[in-house]
Amino acid sequence: MGKIISIVNQKGGVGKTTTTVNLGASLAYYGKKVLIIDYDQQANATIGLGINREDILFDITDFFTHIGFLRKAIIKTKVKNLDLIASSIKLANIEESLYMIPDKELLLKRKLDIIKNEYDFILIDCPPSLGLIVDNALYASDSVLIPVECGFFAYDALSQMVNKIDKIQKTKDIQIEGILLTKLDNRNTLGYDIIEKVKFLFPEKIFKTIITRSSHLQEAPIHGQSVLDFSFNSRGSKEYRLLALEILTNNKMIKEGKKI
Repeated sequence: MGKIISIVNQKGGVGKTTTTVNLGASLAYYGKKVLIIDYDQQANATIGLGINREDILFDITDFFTHIGFLRKAIIKTKVKNLDLIASSIKLANIEESLYMIPDKELLLKRKLDIIKNEYDFILIDCPPSLGLIVDNALYASDSVLIPVECGFFAYDALSQMVNKIDKIQKTKDIQIEGILLTKLDNRNTLGYDIIEKVKFLFPEKIFKTIITRSSHLQEAPIHGQSVLDFSFNSRGSKEYRLLALEILTNNKMIKEGKKI
């Protein structure tokens, strides 16, 4: 059975899209079949995977207006084992139209349940908000991965995100896959202070893997590539492969000690 993971944090700039694209590529590298859902109107995951927005016929917005599942929206990327459902600016206007629909928070779940078992992982790149669109992603998901930048304001937003998940857990079984510390600057002691604070608050939820600041992670999406394809031997590529192995190990989908 496939697993749906939302990559979510209401604060922008913490590495959600970077994590979605590169974790997806890393899981695909280890032979898992992966679907990335670009769920942000900015469509950065779509662009970051080298998809020309002008070539997109259907995107995630059409899921909310189309009767039944829209298989034509699934795009095969250049990465083996990695598919994509793209996004567009149309997503910005869809939320208001959903409020009068019964069980409006379950619309995405009903669509994804149809194809869930066709993939090992479905990763949802969520927008930086806590509205109805994100509620749909959370209700569709088995777990959430929360990227947290190693800076004060991102740390402060973490408690709000966890409170949101706690509320969802009262009506749905959803787990925290893990809290991923990102954008660590080895030259700045503040980042390490934030790491210690997050570890103190959530000692059992922190991934062992920490994503450090990397020029390769910044450059890869400019070329429409994951960091694995752009610079396989770079530090950023290695860190995301380590994260993928950690998730696979935690889910008993790979043997410990697998080489990166």
